[in-house]
Order: sequence, then C-alpha cells, then structure tokens
Amino acid sequence: MAVWIVMKWQNWLERTSRWSVVFFAWFLAFYTLLEKPEAGWSLLHLLTLSALLMFTEFFSFPGHEGRVTVHFPFLFTLSSMFSPGLAGVVYTVIVLTVTWIKKHSLYRAAFRTGYTIMGLYGGVVFLTTVGEPWISQGGISMPFLALAGCVLVYEGVSKGIRDGIEYLRPRPRRSRLWVANWRLEAGAALLSLVYCLAYYGMLHEGRETDPLAFLFFYAPLAAFAVLSNVIVRLARKERKLKLLFLLATDINKNLDLRKVMEKTILPLSKVIPYSHGYFYLLRNGRLYPAVTAGEAADHLRRGKLPLNRGISGWVASHGVPVMIHNAKLDPRCHQDLEDMEEVRSVLSVPLKMDGEVLGVITLWKTEEHAFEEVDLTFLQVLASQTVVAIKNARLVEERERRGVAEERNRLAREIHDGIAQSFAGVLMKVDSSLKVFDSQPEKVREWLEESRTKLRDGLKEVRHSITALRPSPAAKIGLIPALQRRVEAFENETDAEGIFELKGEKRPLTTDMEETLYMVCHEALSNAAKHAQASLVRVVLDYRTEEVRLTVEDDGVGFSLAKAVYKAEAQKRYGIVGMNERAQKLGAALQFDSEEGEGTRVILTIPIGDEEEAAVHAH
Repeated sequence: MAVWIVMKWQNWLERTSRWSVVFFAWFLAFYTLLEKPEAGWSLLHLLTLSALLMFTEFFSFPGHEGRVTVHFPFLFTLSSMFSPGLAGVVYTVIVLTVTWIKKHSLYRAAFRTGYTIMGLYGGVVFLTTVGEPWISQGGISMPFLALAGCVLVYEGVSKGIRDGIEYLRPRPRRSRLWVANWRLEAGAALLSLVYCLAYYGMLHEGRETDPLAFLFFYAPLAAFAVLSNVIVRLARKERKLKLLFLLATDINKNLDLRKVMEKTILPLSKVIPYSHGYFYLLRNGRLYPAVTAGEAADHLRRGKLPLNRGISGWVASHGVPVMIHNAKLDPRCHQDLEDMEEVRSVLSVPLKMDGEVLGVITLWKTEEHAFEEVDLTFLQVLASQTVVAIKNARLVEERERRGVAEERNRLAREIHDGIAQSFAGVLMKVDSSLKVFDSQPEKVREWLEESRTKLRDGLKEVRHSITALRPSPAAKIGLIPALQRRVEAFENETDAEGIFELKGEKRPLTTDMEETLYMVCHEALSNAAKHAQASLVRVVLDYRTEEVRLTVEDDGVGFSLAKAVYKAEAQKRYGIVGMNERAQKLGAALQFDSEEGEGTRVILTIPIGDEEEAAVHAH
C-alpha cells in the first residue's frame, strides 16, 4: 500500500511539473509576443521560415521515438528577426498541428514545446547578456564562442528540463534520455551551430536577406530532414524482411520454448518500437507472461491474467488480432490502464494452431497512433512462425515424455530379467542350504559364497539403476563440484589414485551439456573401477574457445572396443552405447583410445555455440 501511494505521488508530481513547464513557457511566449521586431523583416519572411520549420517537424529524424528535429536554427533566426515570443508561438502552433495531423499524443507534444521554449529563452538571455559583447569585439573566435555558448545553453536548459522531469516518474523511460541518444542529440546540436554561424556570417557580410534567400539558405536543412525520414522508413522495411527471415530460420531450429519466445519478442524493437512487450502462454484458461520486455511493473511480469481482463485476455478468448490507436477510448483496455496509465497504442495478436489459441503477443506504446497496418501484418506473420516453433517444441516434449516412459519400462524389464532373477536364484540356494545345512556343510558354504557374489553384483545393478533415475549431481551442486565428488568416490571405492584437473576459463554451459559431461565421466569411472585394475585415473575438464573437452584416462589393462560394444549391445546395458547416445544428442564427439594392456582414455568434446556463450536475459 505504501509503495502504491508513493508511485501515485510521483506520477502526480511528474505530471504537475510537466504542465507547469508548459503553461509557464506559453505564458512567457505570449507575454513577449508583441515585442517590436526590427525593421526590414516582412510577413513573407515569417511565412517562409514557418513553412520550412513545418517541413522539418513533420519529417522528424529517427531516434528518441521519432521526435528529434533540427529546429533550433529556425527558432534562433525567428528570435533574432522578430522576437523570442513570436518564435515560441509559431513553434507551438506548428508542433501541435503536426501532432494533430499524425494523431500523436498532444500531452507529450505540449511538453516538448514547453521545454523547447524555455531552452530558447535561455539561449537568448545568454546571447544578449554575454554573447553580444563578445560579438562586438569582432574577429572570428569571439562570435564563434558566443554562438556556441548560445547553442549549449539551449541544449542544456531544454534537455535538462526534459530529462530532469522524466526522473520524477516511478520508472523513468531511460531510452528517451539524452544519454541514450547522445549521438543523435549531439549531431543535431552541431548542425544547429553550423547553421547559426552561417546565418551570422550572412548578416555580418551584408548579403541578400529577402525571403527567397532564406528559402534557399534553409531549404537544404528541410530537404535533409525529408530525405533522412524516407531513407529510415525504407531501411526499417528492409530490416523487417531480414529480421523475419532470420527469426523464422532461427526459432524453427530451436527446441527450447523459452528461447523461442525470447527470440520472438526481444528483437522486435529493432523494427517495431514499443514501450512494453508481453509474450503470454495460455494454460488452464489463464494467460501467463512467459517473457516480458520493456519497462513493466514487477507484478505484471509475474502475475497471471484471466481471459476476461484486458486486451490480451480479449484477444486470447476471441482469437482475433487487434490494433488500437487510443487505449483510453477503448473499454477493453481500461483494466490495463490501471497498471499502465501512460500507454496509448496497442498491438495484440493471438498464437493459433489448428483453431486453438496457444498464447498472445501484445505490444504497448505511449504514443497514440504509434502502430501501422504493416506492423500488424508483420506481427501476425511472425506469430505464425512462432506457432510452428512452439508446435515443434511441444512435439519434442511429448517425445521426451514417451522416452521417459520407455526408459521406465526398460528399467522394469531389466530389473525383472536381471536383478530379480539373480535374487530368485539366491533365494533358491538359501532355501536349499537350509534343508542340507547339517548334512552337507561344505555344500552349504559353497552355495553361500555363490549367493554373496550374486548379491554384490545385484547391489551394484540396483545402485546403477538408482543413479540413472535420480537427477544428475551436476544439476544439484554444479558440474565442477560434482566431478570432484565423483573422483573422490572413485578413490574410496577402489585402491586407485584419482586426480581431477580443471583447465581454461570456465564458460556457461547448458543443462544438457553439464549432465552429459557428468554422466560420461561417471560411466567411465564406473567402468574403470570394474574392469581397468588401474592404479591411477586422471579426469581433466578443459574449457576451450569453441569447445569443452572431458578426458578420463587410466593406466589399467585396457580393452578391445569392438568386443566391449558387442557385449554391451548383447546385454542391453548402458555402458559405451549409452555414452555415445548422449554425445550424439548434443552433436558432440566421443572417442575411446584403448588397447589391451595399454590403459584407456575416454575423450568427450562438446562444441560451444554462440547461443551458449551469449547470455540473453529476459524477464
């Protein structure tokens, strides 16, 4: 409750601060609107600069969610020709008009005009109090410093107000801050400085200053804005096609369901910018957020969603995609806005397979009309590819479940045909021994010795079966501690010396890799204990650049690989055959180097791909 109250207080403070900046800036602009402009500047000058500024604002630069424009040269020129008040009013009218045409958020557009006007007045105050005495000194360096200082003050005041108020939010949108976009922001500031210097040089040298001259002077800046906007749109379409191809290829090769979901939603921000992204899976009539991206609250990352709540629940229950331009006007989104009050645009598509809804992908953005039809189509195509990957992953899970059932049946048969039969034979000998205990003591002794041998062998089989059924120690305590304990256990079971060595820098491995490494080591040491008659066994785990290698080497009697494989297959035991099957599942190489009387060396080499090297963190 206390956290909720604090968040509400922070939201209220942030909104109040924003509107305070807006109203103060607008009041300042209108208050100074009627300042008398210098003679020689006509209404045609004003209309020419306003039209060029309109073009620049309409075709914004990519970055900072599409709201970065090089508007300062126009505002600086309007301020020097007419007044800062008129420049501020013109800029406000243009920004609000462009926002209305594009149907974006008027709330954010108003705030942008507020901190821009404040920055403009900061630059004007610096220029009139500090810059003009420097400019009056003449030369080149002092006017340059004066105009550079004016641009820096404008950037510092405007962006400082913008980012400072952003930090008042409970969860600041750090992707919008100057630091996150410093290259684009610095480039825009540098371009503004170049144009301000050129404008000063044009006036200082007494060149033609009619409206047509201003049109030709500033036209390249407006044309650059239009051209860059078009190029970025074309590049975004190209990235969509490339991303769709790469994702369709990659996710269909991946059988890890979580990685499939991560590879679906996380790269989307490159082609469809969004503030929040959710990948829900439908289970037992509820949506579970399997993977989330963006600045979402913790309870939204962990909570389950009923089908009658929010737009995601509606899409899951109806099985149709939706695109909403203003969530505040759509009653299906009202419950979502209780948790994400700042979002406006929504894009949500179902994951359907054979008419059944498996889940939902939902993207949110804080701008109105932020998504287009092409974005919805792209997300639907991507969802269809994801469904195929989910189907493949489920088929693999089903196959693994069947494998577990088959393994249980195999163990049951093995226990029945092996251990149970051995125990039955022991029981028969014990019964016979009791009958002839007094008359044939030597025969009883012989039978008891045979029974003891069979019981020991049976106990080993039981322990081996239990080991196969239990989770791998590598999953419990980690691979390296598990290998060390296994070597110590080998020493306790035998009279041989066991040595464990670790080489290279430890690398992250998948669970399957660690389990395979441990089980191959476990079986190799078990074989050495049973058959090798070794005095020394060395286990080496070597982390290399593109692979991890396990070596188990002993100085025992060795064996014939062909004979061992034939015997293992005939007796249907785990042994070498099982070790090789585990290696093949990972695409690893298993090598046996052994000759009778020359010892044995087992080498397992597992390649480490990019997916295992790079840690992809998603909530």
